[in-house]
Amino acid sequence: MRNLTKIFGLTIVLLVSSMFPGKILSKVSGEEPIILKGITGTPINNLYNQSVPTFIDLVYKKSNGRLKIEWTGGPEVIATFDQAEAVKKGTIDMLLHYPRAYFKSHIPVAEASALSQLTAWEERKSGAFELWAKIFREKANAEYIGRFHSNIKFCVYTNFKVEKLDDMKGKKFRVMPLYTPLFIALGASPVTIPPSDIHTGMERRVVDGYMWPELGIVSMGWHEVTKFVIYPSIFQIEPTTVINLDKFNKLPKDLQAVLKDSMENIELIATEQLLKVAQAEWEKMQKAGMRRIELPPADAKKFINIAYETTWNKIIKDDPIYGPQFKKLTSK
Repeated sequence: MRNLTKIFGLTIVLLVSSMFPGKILSKVSGEEPIILKGITGTPINNLYNQSVPTFIDLVYKKSNGRLKIEWTGGPEVIATFDQAEAVKKGTIDMLLHYPRAYFKSHIPVAEASALSQLTAWEERKSGAFELWAKIFREKANAEYIGRFHSNIKFCVYTNFKVEKLDDMKGKKFRVMPLYTPLFIALGASPVTIPPSDIHTGMERRVVDGYMWPELGIVSMGWHEVTKFVIYPSIFQIEPTTVINLDKFNKLPKDLQAVLKDSMENIELIATEQLLKVAQAEWEKMQKAGMRRIELPPADAKKFINIAYETTWNKIIKDDPIYGPQFKKLTSK
């Protein structure tokens, strides 16, 4: 019933928004709205950001026009890897959609978010949400508002056929720190290149594969140089929405609540929207000739166990205090 209420309420917002673009609700008083400047880790037109405008509109509506978020852009405003420091210093008010792993230099346990086996709404009940809020306040001078998406997982993509787990041994995979331990444990060779080089890397055989979420392949054009997607999928993307703590503390209490309530209202809707995008992309990948491979049951179980065991070990080594706490609070 709670989820249906969320959907109904957000449907009304979207309906009004479509009738009066940019003017969801006029101010009910003569006071000027409080304006928060926000940016995203990826460019505005990136598909991962598609729920950001709905969140912004919802905040404006629920505050009766008293609180307005201005989305000023993405990496062209502040470089992606500099954005965590920018929100900490107050150079920017909000990070609207930002990978939590990029807070690694401030929050050693940041990558634990990707290993969570819970949805955003389940983390609110388990205690994980409050622990993240505590850590962001202490280490990043930021108030944690929540995350848009849940259950958007990562897959392995290759240009060679994988019939069993051992087929990955000796192959070169593009990695990021989150899943480097996994590929080392599989006997593969990790290669660090930026996402922008994956297309060329696959085309020229600099790498034989990569790991990426279950969507974005088509928008990046990688389906042109990728033959297979390997299942089971693991982990999940970890978008993060935060506001500079000093800025948050200056907001009236009711507007603080508006920010948090708006995120809680939208987290299910945003997840459903992105899952639909993922399905549409998979249909395009199939038309381009990509094939889905399911590892044999024994290998699938082994793959999942290796992924979580090696990565949790690294996270707990990096942060022996909070690492074990998050493992307990986010595992099923």
